[in-house]
Amino acid sequence: MRKTDRITVNPVKPSPERFHRGPLGRVLERYLDSCTLKARSNYSMVALEQLWRKAASHDPAIGLKLFSHFTRQDWHVLAHGCLYSANLEESIRFWARYARLASDMDNIVLVEEGDCLGVELRIEAPASLARYVVEHYSVMSLSVLRIGTGLTLLPMRACFAHPRPAYHGQYSQWFGDNVQFGCEHNRLYFTRSSLQTPLQTHNAGMMEVVTQELDRRLAQLHQLSGWAGRVVQGIRQSLVAGQPCSLETQAQVLNQSPRTLRRRLDEEGMTFRYLLDRVRAELEQYLELQGDTRTQIAAQLGYSDLAAYVHARKRWQAL
Repeated sequence: MRKTDRITVNPVKPSPERFHRGPLGRVLERYLDSCTLKARSNYSMVALEQLWRKAASHDPAIGLKLFSHFTRQDWHVLAHGCLYSANLEESIRFWARYARLASDMDNIVLVEEGDCLGVELRIEAPASLARYVVEHYSVMSLSVLRIGTGLTLLPMRACFAHPRPAYHGQYSQWFGDNVQFGCEHNRLYFTRSSLQTPLQTHNAGMMEVVTQELDRRLAQLHQLSGWAGRVVQGIRQSLVAGQPCSLETQAQVLNQSPRTLRRRLDEEGMTFRYLLDRVRAELEQYLELQGDTRTQIAAQLGYSDLAAYVHARKRWQAL
């Protein structure tokens, strides 16, 4: 591997509150399993970096290729929603609006620049992880848009913050010939005329349904801040990692006594039970999309009894 492929590891530990809620970690595990390696099932920033490193040891260009290992069941709801858009611009703006629902470690910002629209990927992660995530998101977005338009869509220009990798020749099939490395930002540029390209998969009815649900989730995400937001992050990480989740365990993680944490949540108009139900309801939808059985979902959400899980679902529906 060339020297340009060696990204120095950031010695500062990333925030444990950064978390990717989509199926990315699971697909990486599936890829690694096919390579006779066994990865763990915790998809925090730290865990994702470990998974990407293992995958890159088999194929340095895995960031450009991982989406080919995704099935439609692996797709995040945002990818499906993009296909329901009327045209390319609406699809891009849809992705930018709801990107924070998929991950706490990245964001999409739209940049108006002359006769172009730039889609900027901002990844809050060490360079050793950000490079792979940027490659993956870029290829994923173009793959979905190609399916929607029925065209081999290429951006007018592609800019990447990481150094030019040894496998840079593989970039052309996705980004064309105008690709730049070592830039200040990670951006894909599209011309104004190309933004009006219609999507063959447009479905106004489904777009309305998906948008209403995602607006509801976005409002909930904005509502959760302070101590409630910290507890939600801790609950989510515990459930995905298959660890016990209670007020006591979360209080310990946050260096609070259970009584103090309960009081802090009360001051924000929240309860631990309410937050736990909300996170379970959210994770349940992702697990269902990935094809897990009810028994598997119940176990992942911390239920040893299937009947208790089924009963709890009724409570979630009222949230």
